[in-house]
Formats: sequence, structure tokens, C-alpha cells
Amino acid sequence: MIEIDGRNLALPDIVAVADGEGVVLAPEAVARLAASQESAVATSLNRPVYGRSTGVGANRGVTLSKNDGDDTHGLQLLRSHAVDSGRPLDRRTVRAMLVVRLSQLAAGASGINPAIAVALAELINSDVVPEIREFGGIGTADLQALSGTALTMLGEREPLGGGGVRRFVESWATADALPFISSSALTIAQAVLAHEELSRLLDNAQSVAALSFVAMSGNVEALSPAVAAAADTPAVAKAANTFYELVQGSGQPARIQDPYCLRTLPQIFGSQIEELESLGTLLCRLVTAGNENPLVHGSLSDGSNDVAHHGLFQMTNLARRADALQLAIGAACATHLRRIDLLCDPKYTGLHPFLAEDGTGQSGVMMLEYVAAAAVGRIRANTQPASLQTVVLSLGAEEDASFASLAAAQLQSTVRALATVTGVELVCAARALRLQGRRAEEFASHKLRSMMTAGYGLPSDVTDRDLRGDVEQANRIVLATH
Repeated sequence: MIEIDGRNLALPDIVAVADGEGVVLAPEAVARLAASQESAVATSLNRPVYGRSTGVGANRGVTLSKNDGDDTHGLQLLRSHAVDSGRPLDRRTVRAMLVVRLSQLAAGASGINPAIAVALAELINSDVVPEIREFGGIGTADLQALSGTALTMLGEREPLGGGGVRRFVESWATADALPFISSSALTIAQAVLAHEELSRLLDNAQSVAALSFVAMSGNVEALSPAVAAAADTPAVAKAANTFYELVQGSGQPARIQDPYCLRTLPQIFGSQIEELESLGTLLCRLVTAGNENPLVHGSLSDGSNDVAHHGLFQMTNLARRADALQLAIGAACATHLRRIDLLCDPKYTGLHPFLAEDGTGQSGVMMLEYVAAAAVGRIRANTQPASLQTVVLSLGAEEDASFASLAAAQLQSTVRALATVTGVELVCAARALRLQGRRAEEFASHKLRSMMTAGYGLPSDVTDRDLRGDVEQANRIVLATH
């Protein structure tokens, strides 16, 4: 069980809940929620509070009638905001969203009834997954996704996969409607899942690139400690050291100076890892940040309780960090494709063209270049910065949006495409090394030996045949933990 205390939540723990792990709400988090609710109630008696005593969006100037009862307006808000469209999101993504929102609520800045958070934990542990669709959020809170979650908890909407409705809460007070949905939990969850997959993928991609380096007898001078010491950033220096260790035992270089796709490996991977780490730092903050609007703060006990109406829900930094990572990955694609191309070239491997069985005109891995190029096309399309998007909505009350939701979805798409590119390179590099008679035992690096052994587990038949299965197996390898 993953404990949710509103103060600490590791990104791998979010992935664990996405994959089916249960949660437990820490007692101190429940106490914090209760104090926040009491503070919000007291504050609303002395001043208008957005969404609690007023309408939302362009209706922010409308004072809610006290004759409506506790539940009427809140239910109307949830029902009206629950609309989304497109394909349903997968269970892992939605479960990740649920635990992110639970963690944010546990931070104690929303003023929500603690019973809602307890019910949300029960929803997660019951593995009842709301059906959330892809189009709705624009990077200013995932209102549609969380409203749909609330309706699922109320038993008004059937969960993903059917099976009938189940009621987790009996009613939803007006005071608890906006505090539940005012969050970008879905966008953050998508970014977390993409970040965790990219962490494994880029680590494995370094080993795959090292295999290509060995297969083409690269010059290790470009990765030497002297080069690392002169690097412009710590991430590039670390990447140089990583590659230097990986390729020890690779033999004599074939050239005094290699093509960029081998010579600039430290810059290629260092820049990607640097941006990945920056995104990870931001996500670690967001999953426990009470970026609620309005933000409940202060203490009822000393009379400092109040709320702050703000715009922290605008996920500008998340969109920008995701865009920067996309650009780093997109910029590296030219060298990924070039290594695949050179692995097919006899001048660089000493083998037959396209790593074919012989020189009688067989195609070998020729078509894998096309597969990788198609995937690179998707990655490059995804590098169009989402943070440059904007829109004016709600009668002009909301005149911009971060579109972090789009950036996170693009990042997930890029993971799938990059896995294909890396998988194709693994198929080609492993085939080249096998045909050259290289053995894993030659190399000191455990990581390189592990990836080489995994690559040698791919089919060894080099006659012209259907390679779809090879690529699918390679994709699984490069996304796995080694």
C-alpha cells in the first residue's frame, strides 16, 4: 500500500498505483483536510469565496442563493463540467490521475470535506476506474476529467469497462464541488507516466547506441575523460563518462574522427537527460502541491485563516518543461536515424549491405529504416511547442491557456515512437555484432553486456523475412528495466 500523506509522493509510487497498487490515506493528512475544511467554512462567512459562494468562470460575479440547499449548485456544476470527448484513456493513466489528485487534496489547501478524499482512496482501492476521454482539458485544470470522476463516485456514470455503477459518496455539497475538480491531476499524471517510461527508455537507448558504436568501430577519444572535463554542462559530462565506460573493450577505432551520430553521443543524450531531470523535479513538486483555487491558507486557531484567489492552476511551467524535453528528443532523431543508416552500410560494418545474408541483392533490414523514419516523423510533429497555444474562453474571463494537457499527451506519443526508433536500432546493432562474431564477454560494462545479451535474444535468422516480431520484441526490451 502506498501511503498518501500530502507531503511526499515519489513518481515511481504513482506508477505503482497506476499498475494496481493500493493506497492508504495517512491520519495526519485526514487531520489536515479537516482543518482546511473548517478554515474554509469560517472564511466564507466573512467574505465571498469563488465556487463556494459564487458561480465559476464568467459567472464569478454571481452570488449563489442560500435557498438552493447544500447540494443543488454543486451537483449542477459537476454535471455540467463532466463533458469530454474522443477515445477513452487507458486504466493506468486514469489510476495515476486519481492518486495524484488524492495526494494534492491531502496537502490540505482545498477546504474539501475529508470524506471526499477518503472516498477517493476507496475508489482507487476498489479498482473502479472512471471513463475519461482524451479531449477536455487545456492546461488550466482538468475540470472535465475530475467532474466525470465525481459523477462516477456518485454512481451517476458507469466506469470504464462497464460492470454497473457503484456509489462511493451519497451526496456532494456545493462547497466540495469546485475544490475537487480544480486541479490538473490528469495532465500531471500523463506527464509522470511519460517521464517514468522515458527514464528507462533513454537509459536503455544509451546502451543501444553504444552497441552501434562498437559495431561501427567508433573512436573512443570522443568519449574520453578529457572530453567530459571540457563539456559545457554536467549532464553532457556525465553522458560522456557513461559512454566511455560502456564501450571499454570495443577495440581499435576505424577512423580518426567519426560521424556526428557517434562523435556527439554525449551531447545527444546529455541534453535529453538534462531536460528529463528538469521535468522530473517539477513533477515531484506538482504531485504534492496544493495549487487549489481558491487556496485555503492560514489557521483558524489564531484567526489567520483566509483564501487566495490565484492562477497557479495554469500549468505554464509543465507545458514549457515538456516542450523542452520534446525538442531535445526531436533534435536527437537525426543522429538516431543516421546510426541505423550507417549500420546498413558495408563501409562502416564490413558486412553485406543492409546486414543481409549475402551480397546477392537481399533486402535484409532495409525496410526497418522506413519504420524508424515514420516514427521520427511522429516525434518531430510532436515537437511543435504546445506552450505557444492560446485560447480565449468563458466570455473572455479566461483569456489564455497553457495547453500542458496537449504537451503531456504529445510526450506520451513520443515515448511510443522513440521506443520504435530505439528498438529498430537494437535489431540492427545486435544483428551486426552477431555477424561480426562479437561476444558479450569482451566488454567490462555490465550494462552493455546486458543489452547485448538481450539483443542476441532476438531471432538470429538473417534471411529475408517478416521482421515485425523482431521489432516488437526489441521495443519491449528497450522499455524494460535492465
